[in-house]
Amino acid sequence: MTADEPLHPPAERPAVPAAPLGRTESSSRARLVVMVLAVGLAAVGLVSLVMILGIAYFQGTVWPGLVLATYLCLPAAFLLMMSLVVWSVRSRRRP
Repeated sequence: MTADEPLHPPAERPAVPAAPLGRTESSSRARLVVMVLAVGLAAVGLVSLVMILGIAYFQGTVWPGLVLATYLCLPAAFLLMMSLVVWSVRSRRRP
């Protein structure tokens, strides 16, 4: 016995299906689109929030579009992320 040999031979593993049960290519693609949209909206909202705080720190005038982007993008991203959590839980609980 050498140091490279395992102590016990590996057990036979059953074949794993290509895709998990209940998940199709279109649903995983849709989930990816929703995930990218949520992350994008969160990024836009956070960048606009940082810009608002920076402009306020330097006592400038804040453009109302930045406030609107923060007010709309962050809650929308949160709702999309919560829908992804619910979607994931429902897909895991289905037989």
